[in-house]
Amino acid sequence: MSGSPFDSLTAKVRWKSRLNRWRDALLRPARPSRITPDRSGPPNLLLVGIDTLRADHLGLAGYDLPTSPHLDRLGASGTIFADATAAAPWTLPSFASALTGRMPGLHGGYLSGATRNMDNQPPGRLHDDTTTLSSHLKSLGYKTAAFYSNQFFAFGLAESFDHHVYANRPAGEVARMANEWMRRNADGPFFCFVLLNDPHEPTTPDHEDLAPFLPRLQAQGLATADTALQPYARWGQKPGVELTRAAYPADAATMEAKAIKLAVYDGTIRYVDRVIGDMQRTLEERDLARNTLVSVFSDHGEEFLDHATFAHHWSHDPRGIHGIGHGHSHFQELLHVPWLAWGCGVPAEQRVSHPVSLLDLSPTLLTWLGLPPLPGLDTAATQAGGWATHLIGKSVADQPDSSGRLILSEAIAFGPDLVALRQDNHKLVAHRSGQVLALFDLLADPNETRDCAAEKPEVVLELVAQLSTWSDSKMGATGEQDGSWEDMDDTIRQRLKDLGYSE
Repeated sequence: MSGSPFDSLTAKVRWKSRLNRWRDALLRPARPSRITPDRSGPPNLLLVGIDTLRADHLGLAGYDLPTSPHLDRLGASGTIFADATAAAPWTLPSFASALTGRMPGLHGGYLSGATRNMDNQPPGRLHDDTTTLSSHLKSLGYKTAAFYSNQFFAFGLAESFDHHVYANRPAGEVARMANEWMRRNADGPFFCFVLLNDPHEPTTPDHEDLAPFLPRLQAQGLATADTALQPYARWGQKPGVELTRAAYPADAATMEAKAIKLAVYDGTIRYVDRVIGDMQRTLEERDLARNTLVSVFSDHGEEFLDHATFAHHWSHDPRGIHGIGHGHSHFQELLHVPWLAWGCGVPAEQRVSHPVSLLDLSPTLLTWLGLPPLPGLDTAATQAGGWATHLIGKSVADQPDSSGRLILSEAIAFGPDLVALRQDNHKLVAHRSGQVLALFDLLADPNETRDCAAEKPEVVLELVAQLSTWSDSKMGATGEQDGSWEDMDDTIRQRLKDLGYSE
């Protein structure tokens, strides 16, 4: 039996990974270890971002399949933010917001225009004057490095690190490079960022990580041979059942295809979980765990026809795709993301249940590290008045529930300028112009199955008023950006095409 049903798709990547390992083995004698576990100074920071991981597919969120035994255990030993919201439903603006504490409209890494379509429109880069977590830690004496497997991290984020490496490799290979860098740079405080892309398409888990999820398919009478699984590396390339053009209402073939794709997706999560468990074990073996803060989060989730009815009714995606993938909507399966931390400075056995934003990630990590806050956030807020404090993050370390806080999301990649405004249990999805699409009560209806706008007009009016203030502040991800994919470097375009982003 081969290592994975998708070996034929990953042969080139595996060959390059072997070359990298051989090269590093040859160079290792010239790169001595600099591990100094008992050094003085601030703690290290290992920050792991997982692309396309929805929170509700982890055991720590109540998922009933074994996707995340290591994260469940490690998160339980530290702090879990059970209700974290991403600032955007796709990679660049969300990661940029997490690492700057600013909404996309303030940092610049987003698509603009009346109707966005990333297939033919590139996003903007981070503004040059935006302070990132890495640039701030560099100024405080940290060595910094990023190892990332999604090219969108290089639109201004990767460049803020001393050392950055793009590697379209499986999680284990990216982690190996990060572990090696930490081994050689642990004589002083370091910040190592690792972006693992495996749950993002193409999804190609091996047999070991797929195995726990196949019995459920078999119980449904579905085939689980390699040939049956291979079409689901991408969104259902099986002839007649391409999920990006799924039948609506969903027929039996569509539901079978969805079940298989979900199993493949879960297999990638289990693989990433296993790799993170191995990284933690490496820290412990090197006696670095006691002086290292580790945090894990995701930039956005993935939609598996969860809201196909709404998608067909609204029909705003210029690609004609309804309810599949990410970047096109503001439903919870895209915006509700995991965020957990453990290690040095992190409160033990704490579960934070009130809503927080990924804008809070960098400010909170700095608090736990005992370091000064990100510079410039207060200035960015005051530029548009007191309301604009909603556009920047805050430290939520050991903070009580902040009732009434407004949590915002914007910057979709496919479709009109849609935004989401959440206050307590209510969430409004609307056009920035004010046209309401739906209001959801996340307490009574966590899966967002029913629009309750007609039942709660006073809530709609309040949130639309907040939206109007946001629009009037001119601090949203709007405007027009010039540029074409043809203007981009060929290498960048090829890397993104490999991930299914651009034509």
